[in-house]
Amino acid sequence: MPALHIRDVPEETVAAIKRQAERHGRSMQQELRAALEQFAADAAAGARPHRLRLHTVTTGRTESFDRGDFYDDDER
Repeated sequence: MPALHIRDVPEETVAAIKRQAERHGRSMQQELRAALEQFAADAAAGARPHRLRLHTVTTGRTESFDRGDFYDDDER
């Protein structure tokens, strides 16, 4: 069976995958294999990406937000 090697994965991402694997009672390898299988199945079926669920929160902030609050100066 082919193997994959993924480099430069942020530590936060690895930690999140470990937590998810623990919640599902699986090893990290099993968790990643399940995620890849689900991704491949969705892609093969032409499934739409999951929709974002947005929630409105109260921040206590009275002034409005501007682009600089969310993005760097490169305006991408």
